[in-house]
Amino acid sequence: MPALVLVGLGTFLITIALALVFFVVPAQKKTPLDINSTTVTETYPGAVLVGKALASNTPTDLNSDRPECRAPAASRGGDAETVAGDEAQDTEVKFPVSCFIDNDIPMYSQRRVQAVEPSDADVITLQAAQSLFREDITGPTGVEGLINASIDRVTVDRVDAMPIDEAVSSLQVVASSGDNSAPTGFVREGLQYKFPFDTEQRDYDYFDANTFTTNPISFVGETEIAGIPAYEFTQVLGPIDMWSSIRDHFAKISDGYDPAVESVLASYRREGMTAGQWGLGGDPKREVDMRRFYTNTRTIWVNPATGQIVNGTENVYQFFAEDQAEAEAFFNDKAAMEAEKAEPTRTAVRFGSGWNEETKEMTLSGAQETADTLNTFGRIAPAVLGVLGLLALIGGILLGVRAGGRKSEARA
Repeated sequence: MPALVLVGLGTFLITIALALVFFVVPAQKKTPLDINSTTVTETYPGAVLVGKALASNTPTDLNSDRPECRAPAASRGGDAETVAGDEAQDTEVKFPVSCFIDNDIPMYSQRRVQAVEPSDADVITLQAAQSLFREDITGPTGVEGLINASIDRVTVDRVDAMPIDEAVSSLQVVASSGDNSAPTGFVREGLQYKFPFDTEQRDYDYFDANTFTTNPISFVGETEIAGIPAYEFTQVLGPIDMWSSIRDHFAKISDGYDPAVESVLASYRREGMTAGQWGLGGDPKREVDMRRFYTNTRTIWVNPATGQIVNGTENVYQFFAEDQAEAEAFFNDKAAMEAEKAEPTRTAVRFGSGWNEETKEMTLSGAQETADTLNTFGRIAPAVLGVLGLLALIGGILLGVRAGGRKSEARA
């Protein structure tokens, strides 16, 4: 009887161990449906072209005292005196673009990702509200310092984190001047807010929400962050013509002309200004058609067991250029880039930073908890149960053999 009990117990324990490995753990390897996380970057000096100032021909407060940003009084019927920048919009003076670019201002980025409907056993819809702020401007509403924002929504597989092959993704651009609604509902390719469970050491496709493009992100190597295993991935983008890429995106999902698309595209193309205003060489009176170009060096660290991103940095630089060739020549000219950083004449946005310490600690804690759970049910528990089950099974068999031997001796 004891032998049968041990054999039964051993079989049961081994069955439980196998069930954990082949059924329970795979069921645990799904993105949880209660995701609600916020990532905030460190505050870091950057630059931004203030669209309202450019549109109204009013030099910004930070630039209003610069000589080139003050209009001659003669242009207003006066003499050789000058007028402050806040009165300049009444003149016909064409100020250089540098008068509308605030440089070396404190900036930070914030993103909140949460699970929304539709979500079920197989898929999860993630909504990400991303905002870029300048910290030197505050007010009662809390959004006075808003530079730009977006509301992104994507439905992904809960295991491999890839978007589903349906036109359900949306990306709404929110400018500091208000909400620019445009056609939504498109098929998205590439990872974005999470990597698959059991992330591999290889390149993945990664979606960039600034340009609506999908590009490879490359595996760099293994490391540890606060004792947690992590894979490092890097993506170098640009210069990408933002006006063209965003226009092409909307053309794919919208039939015919949509005025809202023109509203979204307005800040990505500037016509009717002169080369001199942009600080370009050649005839300063030459009219130029300038488009905004985007570059970014993105580095992220992923916990391979969970696919959770545990740290990230981005170095975003957006600037205006006449065409692709001129954009690449300018961006690859180190001297020109250093001069532009010090005294910007064509910068749209310059911001590079990484997650702050609070964000990293919170994210690492969550990743460690998930990894510990998977390790417990995927390795430790099955190993212990398997060993105990095997011992019980062997013990039961040995007891059974001995009992059978004693019965044979008794008959003899």
